[in-house]
This record gives sequence, C-alpha cells and structure tokens, in this order.
Amino acid sequence: MGSRAASRRIERDVLSRLRGQSLVEFALILTLVLLVILLAIQFALIGEAALALGQMNYQGARYAAVNPNADQTAVTSYMVSVGSPTVTTNNGANLTVTLTPNTARTFGQPVTVSVVFNAASLVVLPNPFFGISFPTQLQSTETAMTEGE
Repeated sequence: MGSRAASRRIERDVLSRLRGQSLVEFALILTLVLLVILLAIQFALIGEAALALGQMNYQGARYAAVNPNADQTAVTSYMVSVGSPTVTTNNGANLTVTLTPNTARTFGQPVTVSVVFNAASLVVLPNPFFGISFPTQLQSTETAMTEGE
C-alpha cells in the first residue's frame, strides 16, 4: 500500500510541474502572438491609408484632366471632398497637394497631381517598435492627359 501512495504522490508532482511548464510556455507564446497582432494592425492602418491616398490622387488627376482651368486650390478641394476620411481628417490638414502645371491646360497636355500625406497620426505604436520603423509620410503621384476645352 505504501508504494501505491508514493507512486500517486510522484504522479501528482509530475502533473503539477507539467501544468506549470504549460502555463509558462503559454505566457511566452501569448506575448509573441500579441506582438504580431499589434504589428499587423499597425501595418493595416498604414496600408489602408496608402490605398486611400492612391485612390484620392487618381480622382484628383482625373478631375484636373477633365477641368483644364482648375487650379491647385480647386483640385485640392475636390480631392478632400472625395477622399477617404482616413487621409482627409481636419479638412485635409495632413495633405500637401501639388498640381503641375498649375495654369490652364490645353487638350492633350499632361497634368500631374502629387500628394503627400503626413501619416504620423496613424502610428499608434512607438516608432521604431522593437527595431521596426513605420513610415510617417506617404506619397502618390498620378499623371493624366487633359481632355476638356
């Protein structure tokens, strides 16, 4: 009988140690998984802004091509009106739009719209984060041929 009780005690001790080891392993894995999830969310925020910026810039170049008398202010206002709220917050305060040429254009003349977005407000993690740096400026350039007038 004594040996049976001793073997149960040993079995209980081994199981207790295994549960403790599992808890430590889980804590380590959970920390890594949370870091990966945080990084994925951060890159998703920046990626969504980059896509929104490209789409807004395309719309701006199209507007400038169809409206040859539109100046930089008119194109910027249009872009802010059609852009995603991600990049047009504060009425486009984080945007810098450049229209080339900024004068009236003739049919077939290329018009280039460049936009720079200050993405620092989208970076929610410390930058750099464990050696990974996040972009704080996104830019896009689009060229179209003038169609109107």
